Amino acid sequence: MVMHNELLLNEVAKVMNGRICKSDRELIRGISIDTRNIRPGELFFALKGENTDGHNYTHDAVNKGAIGLVVQHSKQEPNEIIVNDTLFALGELAKYYRKKFDVHIIAITGTNGKTTVKNLIAAILKTRYRILFTRKSFNSLIGLPLMIFEMSGEEDYVVLEMGTSNPGEIKRLCSIARPFIGVITNIGPGHIQGFGSLDGIRKEKVTLIESLPDNGFGVINENITGINRKNIFEFSITEAEEIETDETGSSFVYRGNRFFTPLLGLSNIHNCLAALAVTEKLGVDVDMQQRSLRSINSEPGRLEPIRHDSLLIINDTYNANPVSMKSAIDFVVRLNRRKILVLGDMLELGEESEKYHKEIGEYARAHCDYLIAFGKESESYGGMHFEDKDVLIRHLCKILRGDEVILVKASRAMKFEEIVRKLLRRL
Repeated sequence: MVMHNELLLNEVAKVMNGRICKSDRELIRGISIDTRNIRPGELFFALKGENTDGHNYTHDAVNKGAIGLVVQHSKQEPNEIIVNDTLFALGELAKYYRKKFDVHIIAITGTNGKTTVKNLIAAILKTRYRILFTRKSFNSLIGLPLMIFEMSGEEDYVVLEMGTSNPGEIKRLCSIARPFIGVITNIGPGHIQGFGSLDGIRKEKVTLIESLPDNGFGVINENITGINRKNIFEFSITEAEEIETDETGSSFVYRGNRFFTPLLGLSNIHNCLAALAVTEKLGVDVDMQQRSLRSINSEPGRLEPIRHDSLLIINDTYNANPVSMKSAIDFVVRLNRRKILVLGDMLELGEESEKYHKEIGEYARAHCDYLIAFGKESESYGGMHFEDKDVLIRHLCKILRGDEVILVKASRAMKFEEIVRKLLRRL
């Protein structure tokens, strides 16, 4: 990842409180965490993950032109910077780099809707301003710093996502990015395993608002309480009138103006309202807002409509939790079609996982023609359960008439996009 502002190797070592094995004034032209796409002149961070360790690839990084390495123990390579924690060091360098630019950062967090709200805000703002925004879902302690390194200083706004699965991560991300505007889309039982309770999730998300400067402002869902500071603005689905949702998109009236978006479902109207609230405060006129909402498309795997002749598949495989699962079912219920739900596990729900799966199962069975499930936790749905995806797909093909709507949804780790791909190949 090429940086617009070059840094000196010994300057970087000082910022990260690292020990450089060879004092050098080499210029760093970029940052890399992956030797598969590293470029000459980049600094390679050897990060440790669940399934891999970047320290195993340092020699490969050097052979491909890395100007230096950030490691936790020496690998006997040139220009090593030895630090206590390579992930923390990555964040410290991003924090230093961010301070070089006088730019307003908009940070978005929430249990659901972060990526869509980010895309909506970016689409609206770029009609008037120069912006940079998070690619894909670069919203973690790794992804957000990488986005910071893409800053050039020419942006008017930078729009970033902030994800979290453990206490303290939002605070750390805020210390790196120093957001001026904070958005909380909603709060629900996603990643509850890492926080212990909904209140724990609320405290973590609200950290974003608490981290804003005095002259910044926050935009939050009206259901979020307990925030005592100035310049907080609420948005609510009750502000939308004449709501219409079908399989071609969603329309609504907001402050007397009619909006249409190809995005599906009531949850996406909610996301639109969050984006409208932010961009309204930043002076974007209604015409630009309307035009941007009309032109945006759904992200792959997020209530994404896929049509095959008369069959409609709703690919919502990117992730799942009880709130987003119910919301997706609610959308399908509105359609005048035979309804098939293909649902998988909702992960990271901790001790209450069985309860949440039973509740969703009961709700799903009452609102569909067929409920098909795959995954250990999904046995609690009470639908027709399969232990093999290929067998599930063969059964699904047998019951199809060809004019149904099929919702395919599960947590990311369940890889339900495989079901969508294989189903399309068989049709």
